[in-house]
Amino acid sequence: MKKLLKVKFAWFPVWSTAVLMLCMICVYLPVFSGSTQKLTDFPLIVVNEDQGIPSMNLGQKMMDNLVERQNGHSFKWTIESSKEKALEEIKNNKAYGALVIPSNYSASLAQLQKTLMTGEAGGKAVNLEVLLNEGGGQMATSVASNALGTVATSASTGISNEIKASMMKQGIQVSPQATSLLDAPVQATTANVLGLPANVNKGMTPFMIVLISSISGLMGANMIHGYLGKIAEGMARKGHPLSSAKLLLTELLMGMILAVLVTSALLTFVFGIFGSAHTASIWRIYLFMLLCCLTMYFLFKMISLFLGKWGMLAMFPINILGIFASGGAIPLTTLPDFHRVFSSFLPTRYMVDGMRALFYYHGHMQAGLGTALKYIVTYFIMFLFVCAAMVIMAHHKDKKGKSKQEGEPQQGASHGQEMGLLAAE
Repeated sequence: MKKLLKVKFAWFPVWSTAVLMLCMICVYLPVFSGSTQKLTDFPLIVVNEDQGIPSMNLGQKMMDNLVERQNGHSFKWTIESSKEKALEEIKNNKAYGALVIPSNYSASLAQLQKTLMTGEAGGKAVNLEVLLNEGGGQMATSVASNALGTVATSASTGISNEIKASMMKQGIQVSPQATSLLDAPVQATTANVLGLPANVNKGMTPFMIVLISSISGLMGANMIHGYLGKIAEGMARKGHPLSSAKLLLTELLMGMILAVLVTSALLTFVFGIFGSAHTASIWRIYLFMLLCCLTMYFLFKMISLFLGKWGMLAMFPINILGIFASGGAIPLTTLPDFHRVFSSFLPTRYMVDGMRALFYYHGHMQAGLGTALKYIVTYFIMFLFVCAAMVIMAHHKDKKGKSKQEGEPQQGASHGQEMGLLAAE
C-alpha cells in the first residue's frame, strides 16, 4: 500500500477531481449570485388598444413611459397592435407574457376621475389584462407575472397620485367608500394563455426528460465500454479474442438499445404513472425523445473514442454545462453571458425547446420544434458519422494486425527452410 501511494500518478484521480469540482463551482455559482435576478432581453409584449384621442391617450403615455424607464436590455418589449396577435406570439412561445391595454382605457379613467371628483357612487377600477405563457417554466412565468404586475401597479399609482393632487387642489374630500378605489384606480387581471391542466409539474417535465437523457448517455457510454472491455479481456484469455471493430460495434448497438429502453421507460412513467399533460401525440414525443437519447449517447461515445480514459474529464463538464445552459430550469435570459454562449451550440438547449413545443405548444414548428429538429438531427448525424468512421478505422487496423501476425510465422518458416538447405549443403 505504501509503495502504491508513493507513485505520483496514483494521486491523479484525487487532485484532478478536486480541481474539476473547483472549476464547476466557479462556473455555476455566479448563476445564483446577487439579491435580484439578472435579466437580459427577457421577451414580453405590450398591446395598446386604447382608442383615446392622441392628446388624451393614456395607454400611449403608459407605453412611452415604459420605454423611457427601460434601462439597458433587461426586458425585450415587443409592441403588438392587437390582443389576438399577442396571443398568437405567446402560443408560439415567442414571449413569456403580455400586457393588454383595453380600447376604453382613457375613457374609463376619465369617467372614474369624474366619479371621484363629484362624489358619485358606483365607480369601478379600470382593468388591465396580463397574459402569461405558463409553458415557459415556473421561474419564467414568475418573472413575467412580477414584471407585468409591476407595470400595472406603477400605472395605478401614478394615476392615483394625479387624481389626489387634483382633489386636494380643489379641496374635494373623498368619501370613505371611495378610498380604496382612489388608492387603486387601475387593477390587473391575470390569465394563463395556454390553458394547460394542473398536472404540468410547474413546466419542468421537458427539462427533467432532457436531464435524464443526458445522464443516460453519459453513464451508458462509460458503463457499456467498461463492462464489455472486461468481458472481452476474459474471452481473450480463454482463447476467443474479439476484434476491436466488433467490440466497438457491439458497444454502439447496446447504446442504441439503451436509448430505446430509457425512452420507453420514461414515457411509461411520465404519462402512464404520473399522468403529465401534453398537447402533441405520444408517438411524436416518443420519437423526439428517442432522438435526444441517441444523440446524447453518441456525443459522449464520440468523446470517449477521442480522449480514451481522459474522456470523463470532458464528459462531466459538458453534461453539467449542458444542463445549466439548456434553459430548462433557469430561463436563458436570466443566465450570465458565459452560459448563454454555450447554450447556442450545446444540444440540450434545443432538446428542451423541442420538448416544450411538444408538451405545451401542440408541437408547432414555430414554437421551437422546427429549430430543435434542425440542430439535433444535424448533431445526431455528425456524432453517428464519427463513431461509424472509428468502427471502420478499427476494422482496417484489425485487418492489418491480423495480416502481420499471419506473415510472421510464414517468414519464420522460410527462414528455417533456408537454414536447413545450407546445413544440407
